[in-house]
Amino acid sequence: MTDHDDLHLAGTEAFEAVASALFAPLRVTHPCPQEFKAVVGHSALGPVVVTRIKATTATVTRDNHSMTSSDMEWMHFTLHHHGPLTAIQDDRTTTVKPGELFACDNTRPYRLIGTDLTDMTVLCVPRVSLGRHANSISQRTALPISPQGGIRSLVGHTLSAITEDLPRQGIARTYLADALTALLLAAFSDTTPERASVASDLVDRIRTYVLTHLADSQLSAETVAHQHHISVRHLHTLFKGRDLTFAAWVRHERLLRIRRDLLAPASTGLSTATIAARWGVHDTKHLGRALKREFGETISDLRRDRKP
Repeated sequence: MTDHDDLHLAGTEAFEAVASALFAPLRVTHPCPQEFKAVVGHSALGPVVVTRIKATTATVTRDNHSMTSSDMEWMHFTLHHHGPLTAIQDDRTTTVKPGELFACDNTRPYRLIGTDLTDMTVLCVPRVSLGRHANSISQRTALPISPQGGIRSLVGHTLSAITEDLPRQGIARTYLADALTALLLAAFSDTTPERASVASDLVDRIRTYVLTHLADSQLSAETVAHQHHISVRHLHTLFKGRDLTFAAWVRHERLLRIRRDLLAPASTGLSTATIAARWGVHDTKHLGRALKREFGETISDLRRDRKP
């Protein structure tokens, strides 16, 4: 995806197609679908996608029926410029004020409700690019942060002007993506950009490697340690004191994707074993209990929820 001239869209169907292509499948509803109008401009900065949206009244919904196993896993950072906007995710409902910034995790359902003309800038960052910070940010979805304060003010100013005069060279755009991601991490973690490294330290590199090799049934602490030229003991030490041990984190990430695929309508004809094998799990004897322990849902619950 490259820079795109502003798209002037009429009707919810046209906007839904463009938004789904940019953010992952979602639904757009409006009291009078044909009266809906939107202007959308977007640019790709390395792995990051920045989008400016100006739209009339609408509700944007991403739910379990919208999700597919091939969806890109994004974290959406939205700077709200103008208009009434309500953000809903993870049982939190917030009225977002102009100038506030909030995050949504597209691996779980969310809803955005605009009841009048709205204007926003959305920065889509791959979850893997956020490394260890992804989970902590994911716990703060739909919770806006004020633009007040040095770093937060800088983030707001940068996102407000980001669609103007973007650098044309690829390497400059990549550096800009890194800088934007670091600023966002700083804003959400209350650290400085220097401390908010973007997939640059060893743990982040390990996490990125693991997330791209989850389908490999041979993935283990030994193979990961060997790949990164460290001992298994050092690998476990790196994860010591974090939310999850290395093994527990790998298991959680696999179960998260298996759950998502079990819920996806596109997986209706696939067996549980086939879905699990996609993510490196070939022994499904204890899968149901693992899902129940992790998410409070059995395989039967997930299959039932998937039905329209």
